[in-house]
Amino acid sequence: MGSGHLRSHQVRALVRLLNEAHELPATGDERPRHLLSGMRRILGAAVSACVLDRDFQPEGRGNFTYVVLEGWDGTTLPSMQALRQAGSAFHPAIRALMHRSVEPAALVTLRRRELVDDRGWYGAPFVEHHLMPAHLDDSLYSIRRSDEPSVVQGVGFYRARNERPFDEADRELLHLFHAECGSMFDAPEPEGDALLKARLAPRERQTLELLLRGLADKEIADQLGISRFTVNQYTKSLYRRFGVHSRAALISRLLGRPALASGPPPSAGANGGGGT
Repeated sequence: MGSGHLRSHQVRALVRLLNEAHELPATGDERPRHLLSGMRRILGAAVSACVLDRDFQPEGRGNFTYVVLEGWDGTTLPSMQALRQAGSAFHPAIRALMHRSVEPAALVTLRRRELVDDRGWYGAPFVEHHLMPAHLDDSLYSIRRSDEPSVVQGVGFYRARNERPFDEADRELLHLFHAECGSMFDAPEPEGDALLKARLAPRERQTLELLLRGLADKEIADQLGISRFTVNQYTKSLYRRFGVHSRAALISRLLGRPALASGPPPSAGANGGGGT
C-alpha cells in the first residue's frame, strides 16, 4: 500500500507508540493493550478490537475469540457480544472481507465504504439492531491471514455516530500499524487462568458463564434464582480473582476461551440480511 496520504503527525505518534510498546514486557497483555489503546487514540476511534477468527472463509460463519478490547463499555459491548454469538458473517463488512481472495500471510486493510455501500450497511440487521443502538458507525478493518487459509488475525476500529468517516490516510496508517505490530498481538492465554477457573465455586462459575454470554445482573439473578445483590457479590469476587476492575476487562480476558461455554446464537436470520 502506498504512503502518499499519510499524515506526518500521525506517523510520529505511531513511532512514539511503537517505542513505548517495546519498553513494556513481551509477555502478558500489557503491550498489546497499550498498542491498541494508543492506536485508537491516534485514529480518533471510539472503540477497537483485535480478534482471532478460525472460520474466516467465503462459506464460513466466522468464529472469533477476543485478543484485546479497548474502549468498550456497557453501551457498546453488547454489540460485540452479539457478533461473537452470531458469528463474524453477521457483520456485513466483515462478510465482504471473507469473500476477498487473500494469499496466506497477506495483510489487507480496508474502510467500511470499500466493502459495503450505505444501503447494504444501514439495512443490515447487525448494524440496525446492534451497532446503531451502541452509537457506533463508520469502521476500519485490517486482517492478516495465517498459513491456514481460514484463520486470520483481525483488527477493527469504530468511530462514534456522526463522527467523520475514516479516510485514506487512516487506512494507510492502520495498514502500517498492523504490519509492524501484528506479531505483538499473538499472546497466549494469561498463565493461571485455567487454574483460577478450576477453583471457582459452582455459583461463581455459573455467574461467570452467564456474564460472558452478555446477560445483565437481573437476568443472571432470574436464571440462578438468587438476588441481584448476590449476583453483584459474585461478580466482584470474579473481578478480584482475575485481577480486573470491570465487566469489559473480564470479558476481554476470558471470553472465547475453549474452557468456557458461550451462549446460544441469536435467533434465525443472523447470517442473512444486509447484502454487500
